[in-house]
This record gives sequence, structure tokens and C-alpha cells, in this order.
Amino acid sequence: MDLTNIFWEEYIKNLADYIILDPSDQYELNYIGAGTPPIETSEGWLLIYHGVQETTHERIYHARVALLDINNPQNVIARLPYPLFSPTKEWERKGVVNDVIFPTGHAIFEGMLYIYYGASDTYTAVVKVHLKELLNELLKQS
Repeated sequence: MDLTNIFWEEYIKNLADYIILDPSDQYELNYIGAGTPPIETSEGWLLIYHGVQETTHERIYHARVALLDINNPQNVIARLPYPLFSPTKEWERKGVVNDVIFPTGHAIFEGMLYIYYGASDTYTAVVKVHLKELLNELLKQS
């Protein structure tokens, strides 16, 4: 496939065919966006992304998570109905852009999922979660 102008024109015309997730709740009411590369697991593709909550005086960026079908990633198996994590610490809440959690990378070591993220457009940080526990929590939502 060549990425020509014709390819991109057709792609844009049919953009709705490529949308996997639409905003679904208060934590991503404003919009959702990119995050880490998808993670292949035995339960499906784990997708960590960001959602933006609109409040009366600010926007709050949250880390969100979804599980996609391993054979057809356009099928969403489950989404957590709450953020995976949110800005709570002072350095996540105050910076160049306030209240921002923006997941960008991940690594898995001995069953632990480490999620690297930008905080308040000022810092880079990491959180960790047991991968199996996260998958089990997601499967409860399916």
C-alpha cells in the first residue's frame, strides 16, 4: 500500500470506519486520545489511553484503559468505568498545563505493568500495576 494523496483522501472520507473508541463517560466527556502502544495479552489487546474530563473551571486528563479483541481490535471487550489513574499529586496538578496525566509508554517486568506518563506537561513519571489484576478487573466489566 502506498501512502499517496489518493490513499489519504479515501481514508479521511471513511474516517468513521476506523474509530475504535468514542468518549463514554464523565472522565472522557470532552475527548479521548492516544496513549501507550497496545499491549498483546492472553485476554486481548490492552489499550491505555487518556480521557479528558471537562469541569466548570478546568480540564482534567485521566489515564484510561480498554480491552480489545485479539483477532479484531475494532471490537471492544471491556472498558474500566473509572480512570486507571488521575492527577492527584501536586506535581501532577500544577505545571505548564495543570491536571494532566498523559500515558505514553509501558514495560512489563515479572508480571508488573509499568506505565510511563507525562504529568502537567512538566514531568515524566511511572506507575505500576499487576497486569493480571488489571485484566481481571477489565473482564469483570465485559
